[in-house]
This record gives sequence, structure tokens and C-alpha cells, in this order.
Amino acid sequence: MFIDLNLVEKFRINHEVLCRWVASVKRNYRPVSYHNWRHAFNVCQSCFCMIKTGGLESIFSDYEKLSLLVSCLSHDLDHRGTNNAFQAKIEHPLARLYSTSTMEHHHYNQCLMLLQSEGCEILSHLTSSEYAHVIKLVQHAILSTDLAIYFKKRNEFFNVVKSGAADWLGNDGHRELLR
Repeated sequence: MFIDLNLVEKFRINHEVLCRWVASVKRNYRPVSYHNWRHAFNVCQSCFCMIKTGGLESIFSDYEKLSLLVSCLSHDLDHRGTNNAFQAKIEHPLARLYSTSTMEHHHYNQCLMLLQSEGCEILSHLTSSEYAHVIKLVQHAILSTDLAIYFKKRNEFFNVVKSGAADWLGNDGHRELLR
């Protein structure tokens, strides 16, 4: 997917580093029933298909494509198989650390940790401003997987689409909803 979207060449991602990063992401998924590596890979494959066959390749920038693939693969890292409400009810340390979107903040922080791990730095050739931009997009994408946020944004998205006023290229708010 990274190769087919020309992201490896565009961002000068070393093939070995990419493979090591993907293997590290896979290893950091727990063997839970649903929020596991297979689920993450399926989400990434679905996103890739939407980009390639859904007309999004010409809409999204290379930075957005990169951030979406990274986000899809990382969006449930170290998931414990329980939801945010459960984490809060048992007063898990993660719930004390993050007051909202508990698990999603944890997944995002796990993603950052892996991206910064020695030998897994797939973003190492980005400038500091490019890196900050990609990380901001990754953060937004992963935090948006909190179902409380997702259902709110889903309604906004469908309202934009139904209105016929969707401007994926010129309206940053619409573009954010699409991502």
C-alpha cells in the first residue's frame, strides 16, 4: 500500500525501516477478539481501497495518504478489549491519565512511541514542519475513532454530503470530515 501510493519514494522511507515499523505495530497489538492486528490491517486495506478506487487519490495530499495509512494500522494499538466507560469505571490508570477518549489517546501515544523507536522511524526524512503536520493528522484520525466523536462527525459528514455543498478540495472542515 505504501509502495503503490508512491509514499516510500516520495518520503524516502527505507524499505527495511518500513518493514520493521509494520512488524513492530503488529507485535504491539494484543490477541483480543476484535481490536487486533487483523482488524487494523483490514481498516488500512479498506482505506487504501477508498483512496485507490473511490476517487480520493486525487483529493488527498501525499501527507494525508501517509498519515491515514499510519493511523489505520495504529488506531487500536495495545487495545485491552474493553471500552472507555469500563476503563473509567474500574479507575484504570489510563482513565486517570486521559479524561476523554481514554483508549484512543493511549493508541495515539503508542503510535508515537513506535514511530520514534530506533529502526522504526519511517518519518525521519520529513522536515520538522512536515513531521508536525503528519503527526497532527495522525492524532486527529486516531482520536476520531472514539465512537462518541465518530457518531457526531458521522452525522456532520452525511449532512455535508446530503446538502450537495461538499467541497473536499477547498473547505478544510469538509476535508477533515472526509479524512
